[in-house]
Amino acid sequence: MSLKMSASEQAASRETSAHAGNPMQPRQVETVIIGTGFSGLLAAIRLQKKRCNDFVLLERSSELGGTWQVNSYPGAEVDIPTSLYWISFIPYPCRKSFAPQRELLAYTNHIIDRFGLRKHARTNQTVTRLAFDEREFRWHVETQSGERYTARFVIDASGVLANPHTPRIKGAETFKGPLFHSGHWDHSVAYEGKRVGVIGSGCSAAQIVPAIAGKVSRLTLFMGKAQWILPRSDRRYGAVERFVRTLPGIRHTIRLLVFAFYDIRFIAFRRYPGLSGISRLMKDHYRRRLKKHLDTYINDDKLRQHMLPDYELGCRRLIPTNTYLPALSLDNVDVDISGIECITPQGIRTKDGKDIPLDIIVYATGYFAYSNMKKALTFQVHGLGGRNLNSEWEKAAVSYKGITVSGYPNYFKVNGPNTGTGHSSQMSYMEAATDYIVQAICAVKRDKGIKAIDARPDLQDAYVAGMRRKMQKTVWQNATCTAFYRKNMTEEVTSLSPEPVTGFILSRKWFRLGDYRLLTAPLNPSGQGEPPHSHSIVAGGFPEIS
Repeated sequence: MSLKMSASEQAASRETSAHAGNPMQPRQVETVIIGTGFSGLLAAIRLQKKRCNDFVLLERSSELGGTWQVNSYPGAEVDIPTSLYWISFIPYPCRKSFAPQRELLAYTNHIIDRFGLRKHARTNQTVTRLAFDEREFRWHVETQSGERYTARFVIDASGVLANPHTPRIKGAETFKGPLFHSGHWDHSVAYEGKRVGVIGSGCSAAQIVPAIAGKVSRLTLFMGKAQWILPRSDRRYGAVERFVRTLPGIRHTIRLLVFAFYDIRFIAFRRYPGLSGISRLMKDHYRRRLKKHLDTYINDDKLRQHMLPDYELGCRRLIPTNTYLPALSLDNVDVDISGIECITPQGIRTKDGKDIPLDIIVYATGYFAYSNMKKALTFQVHGLGGRNLNSEWEKAAVSYKGITVSGYPNYFKVNGPNTGTGHSSQMSYMEAATDYIVQAICAVKRDKGIKAIDARPDLQDAYVAGMRRKMQKTVWQNATCTAFYRKNMTEEVTSLSPEPVTGFILSRKWFRLGDYRLLTAPLNPSGQGEPPHSHSIVAGGFPEIS
């Protein structure tokens, strides 16, 4: 019996063999996808569905999986209901309402294997530079390992939770024990029976502390600012319920109800005319719930007062948890709110003069996201006329619909500026963005006269101005607190979208070729291509259901 390869598989095999024979020769593909988290996998699947199989997935780690492959710290789990976090057209029998990291990684691998994506992926490929060739209309992709690629299209799905924020604390280099960031948890270090210090009080700390508190001899949490800690409805599912929840009609209904509940909450974060009373009621409700739980679990008056936020609900990321506050009440758990003076060889010295002996120190201090624009892109991006996206975004993080950037043809960003969520599931945003991107790629490929597309500057300027006007009406921009989704923690909001999820999806449901300059010939020295064609193409829709 003989097995026949398809034409595309034969071409891929020949290209891979040629590349293996000459590692210095760039590998040529139609599309490079950077990152193998959910957004990268979504992009690959949508390309496959359109029979665009000439792509490569580049992963900087040694294993595929993105965020949930890297973030494996104790207690790691999603902070949004799993029914809203799974990809809408790929069901999976989850075991609990909020899936833990091991199940999220299993789901990721299920997706990779179901759609045969491993053959398209290359690991240990840390991208260092993208450069657009204005004569070839192709992107040149360089990696740290020396391997190179050229592609007509680049889909940057590298994610915003890829750059851990490690604070600079005096004396850190002198500590004699293990010290690491939660995003790079050292599993070779046994914490059982040890004295552990956790620095930070955000989402990761709220998950780590309950997970290890009962196993360590003593845990000290060095708490920063107060957080909005909210109880959640979390439970495990039996085998029958797990199966039933994957049935098409039932899972779509559950997803729709959860989606609607979370999107309605957007009222609390955006100042809509006539709805301020409802917003105030919602915020008062959550404040009363938090105060009740603090009264139940936190006996120390000073700590209880410190943990009640003095800023508006939503200004910082909400923390849904049922286990964090009970863990803080355990006899072997201490909470320090005086601040850290320095790290010593034996532990941490606080600002009120206490020396706390520690065996292990964990930074649970989150990620840069778009707070530090020097860290927003992990590689250099060079577009038309030698323009550099890194330096431009340091001044102003602008884009068109958070997906394309004028001056960078055929470069598409998933989870770009102002496409994050402060109230719902990021999966909905990623599905909308990847659908839009693949529509764009298909539209370009259909018209043989088009070499590349570039967002029109006038439309990009109008989009950014409109987005900023909307942002001025949100709690994220107006409340007085520091947050990782603001530039330099205090300036304009650079991460979150000022739209509810429904608005985000509808505004990106259809790709319009008329929104772009159509590059049809080599560019002249001024960086201007031929005038765009007079027609536009509207294609496709969202979401896909299968």
